[in-house]
Amino acid sequence: REDVAVNIGPTYHMDYMHSNSLLSEEAASQRVMRTLNETIRGLHADVGNAETDGYQLVIGAGAMQLLSSVTHVLAKRKGMKLFSAVPYWDVFEQIGNSPDNLTFTTDATLDPSNIIEVVTSPNNPNGHTTSAQYPPSTVAGTVHDFVYNWPHMTAMTRKHAEDVMVFSLSKLTGYSASRVGWALIKDRDLAEDVSGHIFLNGQGAGVEAQYRAVEVLRSIRRSLKTDDDFFASANETFSKRWQQLKAALDPSRFTLQDTVEGPPFAWVRCHGTANCAKDFQAAKIGVGAGSDYGGSDAEHVRLTLYQDQSTFDLMVQRIRAMRSEALV
Repeated sequence: REDVAVNIGPTYHMDYMHSNSLLSEEAASQRVMRTLNETIRGLHADVGNAETDGYQLVIGAGAMQLLSSVTHVLAKRKGMKLFSAVPYWDVFEQIGNSPDNLTFTTDATLDPSNIIEVVTSPNNPNGHTTSAQYPPSTVAGTVHDFVYNWPHMTAMTRKHAEDVMVFSLSKLTGYSASRVGWALIKDRDLAEDVSGHIFLNGQGAGVEAQYRAVEVLRSIRRSLKTDDDFFASANETFSKRWQQLKAALDPSRFTLQDTVEGPPFAWVRCHGTANCAKDFQAAKIGVGAGSDYGGSDAEHVRLTLYQDQSTFDLMVQRIRAMRSEALV
C-alpha cells in the first residue's frame, strides 16, 4: 500500500524517553503515542473484535515481548506453571521455562492456583478457535493471544472482553520488522507492572516503529468498506493460497483434516512416514516439525502461507514435485 510510506527527516530527533509503553484511555502526552493509542482503539471499534473501553493499552516490541512480560509479572511465586493446550506456538515453551518461578506444562489437571494459561485463538498452528481449559476465575492469570483474530483470518463472531488480550502489527499486516504489538489489559496495576517490565527489558517499541504502525493502521482504517478494503483483499489472497495448497498436496501422504482454513498456517497431517519434517526438508521446503508444537514428527508439520508471493509460489511448486516423485 502506497499510503503507508514513512519519511523522517534527518534533523528530526525523537526523544526515546517519551516512549512510555503504557497508554491509558486518557490522551498520552507525546503526539505519536497519543495518535497510536487513538488509532488502535479506533481499529478495534471498526472491526468489533475486542473491547477497549475500560482497558489500559500497553505497547511492546511485538507480541512475544508482551506475552513474556505479562507472564513474568504474573509468576509471583515459585512452583507456578505456564499452561497451553497442544498444539501450541513453540515459543510458549521457551517463555514458560525462562522465569525463575515458572515452568511450562500441557497438563490440564494441575492445581489451578499455580497456573497461568495462555489461550491462542485462532490457534497457531492449527487455526482452531480455542477457549481456556482452566476456569479463568480459578487460575493466577489467563492471557488471550488474539494476534490472528482479525477479519481476513477468521470470522468476527463477538467483541472479546478478556482480562488480558494481546495483538501484533506483524500478524495483522505482515510488517514484522517494525516490532510493534499491544496488549489490552483490564487491571491498571497489572498494566503498569507489565509496562515497567518492558521498560527494563529494552523499553519496548521505539518511537519510529510506532510512527510506522500509526501510518499502517490508519491506512487500514481508511480502506474499510471501500473497493480497496484491506481485510477483503487479504482474505481473498489467503483463500486463493489455501486452494492452491490443497490442490498441490498429495492426498495419499498429506491431508488438512486437522487444520482450519483462514489463518496463515496449515497444520498438515502426514501419513506413512516416520519423520514428515525431513520429507519436506528433503524437497527444500522449510516447515515446523510437529514436535516443536507439542505434536509428533511422524504425524504433523506446520506450513506457512503468510509469506511473499514468489516464496509461496516456489513452495507450492516444490510440493507438487513431491507428488510427482511419489509416482516414480
